[in-house]
Amino acid sequence: MVIFLLWRMRLCILVALIISFLPHVINAQVLTLHDAINKAYAHYPLLKQHQHEIEAAGAHIASVNGGRLPSLTIQDQLTAGTDNALQGGYYSLGIVPSTPGSYTNIRNSPNAGNVGIALLKWEFATFGYNKTRENEARAQLSVSQSILNRDKYLLTQNLICTYLDWLKKYQLLKVQQENLQRVQILLNAIRANIMSGLKPGVDSSTAIAALADARINYLTCLDNYHNAGITLGTLSGMPTLQEMPDTGLLSKAYIQTENLDIRDTAMAASHPLLDVFKKNIERQLASNQSIAHKYLPKLGLDAAGWVRSSGISPTGVYPDNLAYGMPYSKNNYLIGVTATYNLFDLKHRHDELVEGNYTAEALESTLDYQQTSLNGLLAQANGTWSITLEKFKEIPAQLSAARQAYGQQMALYRSGLNTLVELTNAQYSLTQAETNYILVQDDLLQLLFIRAGLSGRLDNFLQNFKQ
Repeated sequence: MVIFLLWRMRLCILVALIISFLPHVINAQVLTLHDAINKAYAHYPLLKQHQHEIEAAGAHIASVNGGRLPSLTIQDQLTAGTDNALQGGYYSLGIVPSTPGSYTNIRNSPNAGNVGIALLKWEFATFGYNKTRENEARAQLSVSQSILNRDKYLLTQNLICTYLDWLKKYQLLKVQQENLQRVQILLNAIRANIMSGLKPGVDSSTAIAALADARINYLTCLDNYHNAGITLGTLSGMPTLQEMPDTGLLSKAYIQTENLDIRDTAMAASHPLLDVFKKNIERQLASNQSIAHKYLPKLGLDAAGWVRSSGISPTGVYPDNLAYGMPYSKNNYLIGVTATYNLFDLKHRHDELVEGNYTAEALESTLDYQQTSLNGLLAQANGTWSITLEKFKEIPAQLSAARQAYGQQMALYRSGLNTLVELTNAQYSLTQAETNYILVQDDLLQLLFIRAGLSGRLDNFLQNFKQ
């Protein structure tokens, strides 16, 4: 009797420990799939980075259009120095100041001067070059937008996959929780049979071992569930330890599968993962057009006006006072239309266009490869879907038979007509059937998501799970 009381006390302690580890998600708020995705869109740093890149690309269009405007440079100089001129030319390199005047053997004294200049330069005809530069800038904006859409699509895929994994581990945790409850029922049956003398006391030790094993499995599932929640929280930017997944996804997955319009091929025109390559091709073609117009002749308007004074008199007398050269004394203007063309640019244009055309062909080959890869993965997913669906149809029969077998074995054990081994085998079969049901159910939901993602129908997939 003392041994039985000790065993019962030990059992109560174990049960209390198990209850202390029951998940706090029982009364937690439900985090829906759409809520998790919206949180990720709002907090994920990479999406913010791409948004700023789009803004920069839009600003670049304004910068390119600003190149159409003329340049007007205004300058005013106050100078003081000598005027020792020499005959002969030289390359100024832009840093040697001008010393106009006739040749003289006299070493000049310092003098002062003043000059104001306004210079206007405007390329008013570029034969389409400015327009092609604008088109290239707009194509780059489209690339930046497609990169944002691609990474947003990839984030959505990653988050859905993580959410479904979190949901699966929550369901597996519930299976282990129910298994713990069955172990408790089993312990109650053992206690009744031992007290009535129908079963030997050794069954209690076997049951305690089964309880420990069930508790270990439960704690393992609890740890997996928490880790999956942390991973989801990292993606969504919000903690999930106080929330639980939406189990309603499981029932909706099979009712609305026909609404997904899943195709057998991934379309480059609508698939975010392929659209980036398509937009890069368009940007390269726009760049080629810009190169083709870059080396065409350009017509420009150049105009300048300036006023000047000098301390040196018209007869070549140098002043004693430097201030004598400050007031403006002469003014001039110059205006002209220019035509600019580099004859050797034909070679540059040819070389750059050859390079650009090869780049465009490489991008087209990359697009073809990516589309072929997606189509291959989609074909595999479609084939696996039909097989998994057949497996799922077999699960209810297995689960129903396992439940009936467990109920029958429990009734026989209570009556003392079978052994604990037979009952625990039935209990294990039931737990395994429940686990199989969750796993196959998750496989179907994952495949539904994968097929939608590969075919570019991820929005339709999410639409089916809106509440």
